[in-house]
Amino acid sequence: MRAKRKRWIWSCFWALCPLGGLQAQFCTGDDEGGARWGLEYTGGVMVKPLLQENPQQVSMGRGQWESVRGEYFLPKKWSIQAGYYRTILDYGLSDRTMEGISVGAKRYFAPNDWLVQPYVGAAWQFNWSGRREENTSGSESSGQSVVVRQNTVNSRVAFVPSVGIDVYVFSSVALVVRYDFGVGIDSRTRIEGTVNDGTGFRIKDKGLYHGLSLGVRLTFPMHFSERDLQSVGGIGGLLLDLWEDSLDRKLQERMLYP
Repeated sequence: MRAKRKRWIWSCFWALCPLGGLQAQFCTGDDEGGARWGLEYTGGVMVKPLLQENPQQVSMGRGQWESVRGEYFLPKKWSIQAGYYRTILDYGLSDRTMEGISVGAKRYFAPNDWLVQPYVGAAWQFNWSGRREENTSGSESSGQSVVVRQNTVNSRVAFVPSVGIDVYVFSSVALVVRYDFGVGIDSRTRIEGTVNDGTGFRIKDKGLYHGLSLGVRLTFPMHFSERDLQSVGGIGGLLLDLWEDSLDRKLQERMLYP
């Protein structure tokens, strides 16, 4: 049992320790070896509009967004990005959608051999989907019906500052955690709901929204070091230990409750 615990601890260590080849992981224009670029995918796990009015405290939905962006590394820890985005803001009983291209820049701060690379960034998003969304919808539940009227003016251009971290699990593979704050220019939403019992609600915003994203980025040309192989072994050992523990628990349950 002690040997198994020791192997589990070492598996966690090799899976999470800073990789020896990390200077090749976080590559900027300062690195030797020529130009480097990356391909990143992120999806929103929490996306919310920032409301100007919601006196009845109507519950908002979770919303969603996703983006696919290419990144080109420049000297002095700068990089530029461009790609596709799609954002859906959920107001509970209605929503609005923005979709298009984004261009921006990022500035990293940590030394190149750090496992975690924090950064700040900013981007301009150019929306090619509908400028105006005006619709009326209704729903009914438990004998109660509601009619919702939505009037939205989506921004054609939004400014989106962000902060985030890249966590390198391999020399050319990083997990991405990012917080974005969207400022829609000349954007607004007004939603009014009428319930059949005579009550109602209203929601208003001025095109502001924010959210948290998770994702992954690959850096090219791809590089793998000996420590990457050790990390693979560590992760494999960790998964094996978890699987063995699961089997042990099932066997014990069967012995206790045949």
